[in-house]
Amino acid sequence: MRISQLLSIVITHTSISETIKECIAQASNGKPLHERDFNNLALELFTYQYRENSAYKNFCDAHDKTPESINHWHDIPAVPTDAFKAESFPLTTFPLKDTEKTFLTSGTTTESRGRHHFRSTKLYEQSIISAWRELNLPNVYSSFFLIPPPHQSPQSSLSHMMGVFSDQLADQSTWLIPESGSIDLNSLTNSIKEKQAVVLLGTALSFLHLFDSMKSPIILPEGSWAMETGGYKGTHHQLSKSELHQLFNTNLGLHSDSIINEYSMTELSSQFYSRGLNCAHKGPSWTRIRVIDPITNTDAKPGELGHLVIYDLANVDSVMAIRTQDLAMQSQTRLEHENPSFKLIGRDPSALPRGCSRSSDESLSS
Repeated sequence: MRISQLLSIVITHTSISETIKECIAQASNGKPLHERDFNNLALELFTYQYRENSAYKNFCDAHDKTPESINHWHDIPAVPTDAFKAESFPLTTFPLKDTEKTFLTSGTTTESRGRHHFRSTKLYEQSIISAWRELNLPNVYSSFFLIPPPHQSPQSSLSHMMGVFSDQLADQSTWLIPESGSIDLNSLTNSIKEKQAVVLLGTALSFLHLFDSMKSPIILPEGSWAMETGGYKGTHHQLSKSELHQLFNTNLGLHSDSIINEYSMTELSSQFYSRGLNCAHKGPSWTRIRVIDPITNTDAKPGELGHLVIYDLANVDSVMAIRTQDLAMQSQTRLEHENPSFKLIGRDPSALPRGCSRSSDESLSS
């Protein structure tokens, strides 16, 4: 069915969700969502969220933006991530009583934490798997997860994501952080004796804990790779990406081209990935990005730093447009057939600490 036909129906949660599900499915099968179709669908989703999400409507009205006043996804108002911390004004397109799952941003017990509510996680989970396939990322075979499993961290979007990886992508899964919080090195060392390629997935900080717990290097079999995510803000760790990759090489025998970085956040439903050093992060075709000057809110000039803004069609249940406090540079002008991409620089130094890596560090250090 053509997208124009799909959008001719009345916009309801079911209709917009099913439309986006079909587009995501097509993208994972080699038919990416091109610019015109993305724009049409983004405007339809904005119309739906403006109508159904009262907190977001108030935000848009305050910025003089309505579905009638804009005609391009670029102009859809993006809420700052801190908006998800306002418990009295939940960013949902449905009654809170219908919530199936709530993910919390990381933080200490004294901090206000962001909340991302989902009426259903089906679209979220489809986005995870379809993005991996659309971006042609490596096969996930014998996998070792350096984070707590979903049943131990039910409010962690990262644990949930890794659970989806385990259930739908991996041939075999081992969770290396039991409830005691210590890393189960024996499972890893016993597995590599079989000389079969393995995959290690975890936060940057959990890998540092792994390296600290190793008495000697554990050289992974040929064909192995790793995926790391998260940064170091709010912790005592400070490493450049090249320094981290050197530790992967020294302790696991992995070179930079065997290391994938995943970028996302609790407030999003889709992920971006880069491979190796100094490479851009690419996202699936149902996302778009802007890099904006934090003072003027206009697009940063090519080569200039700005705040990263992400438009994620899979965020049906909340808000599709999210303004982060991460610094990035816009990639070169994107062609119609290319996936959205950006070069991630790091967290804005003035921003509050946050992130899955920090949460993992606290659980492993306790």
